[in-house]
Amino acid sequence: MTDKKTFGSFIKAKRTEKNLSQKELAEMLFVTEGAVSKWERGISYPDITLISDICKVLDISEHEFITSSTDIAEREMKREAKKFRVIRGTWFWVPTISYAAALVICLICNLAVNHTLSWFFIVLSALICAYSFVPTFTYFFEEKKLLVFAVTSYLSVCLLLFTCAAYTNGFSWFLTSCIGVLMGYTLLFLPIFLSKTKISRYKFLIAFGALFVLSVMMILNIRLWNVFPFGKAILMTCYGFLPVMLSAFICTLRFDAFIKAGICTALSGISIYFANFVAEWLFGPSESSYKIDFSNWKECMNGNINFLCLASLLIIAAAFIGTEIFRQRRRNK
Repeated sequence: MTDKKTFGSFIKAKRTEKNLSQKELAEMLFVTEGAVSKWERGISYPDITLISDICKVLDISEHEFITSSTDIAEREMKREAKKFRVIRGTWFWVPTISYAAALVICLICNLAVNHTLSWFFIVLSALICAYSFVPTFTYFFEEKKLLVFAVTSYLSVCLLLFTCAAYTNGFSWFLTSCIGVLMGYTLLFLPIFLSKTKISRYKFLIAFGALFVLSVMMILNIRLWNVFPFGKAILMTCYGFLPVMLSAFICTLRFDAFIKAGICTALSGISIYFANFVAEWLFGPSESSYKIDFSNWKECMNGNINFLCLASLLIIAAAFIGTEIFRQRRRNK
């Protein structure tokens, strides 16, 4: 602690800022007025048991009490924290009150006009969906806010889809839509969640594997409502995911980034080029021609463009790999 004179001057200054007399401060601390006078005149220090009470009454921190000086940085941090709490509260309560008011108005209008609750439930589910995004249910949770946001927003979207399906008697598309939304959430959030685990190295491989499973589930659900060659659709899906899974696996290997980029780019080009041929093999020939003839762009445009895309991607892949080979040779010299 600083010397008694400095400490006394600091206590007096803080007491004056609070517009307190020595008697009023003494009464608040349950000590005599003479004890306060001795502190401020630098004759004695307060008892150690009074430190917490003095800091509370004078609105100072224990660090400021000990050093007998105003901690500007800490006070600025407290002001910013208080400002943040106000902004956060405003961001939460203004939309919340607005949604509640809109819900009450729609409830009254629905009962007044239709004498029953008909379209009100669509509004209710829509407002719950909107609320899950702004201001979100994360306000009620202190930890794992991103997980809470992902779960609550997804469930609210599913609730809105269910309500729309119920009003239109269109349950044939409901589960398909839910799976489609879940695929988007999986691609967006699963790698983020896995990045904080011990298997973060395989996060994209796991995410794409989950997407494949969800794709198969979607095809199966569509097959329940529509007739099409299910087995061929699964084979086409496998072909589409094969280069993606291979690329995700390659990214887990300890190769140089340029080598990985080159291999993945080459895989993408090859898979895109042969996708049409695989589709024709499975589902029959299409009207579009994929023949290559640069002297006849009118009839062979699709084939020429596909070939140019393949050639471009292979050139880019070779450039990536060649760059890494050049870098390694320079290091070895």
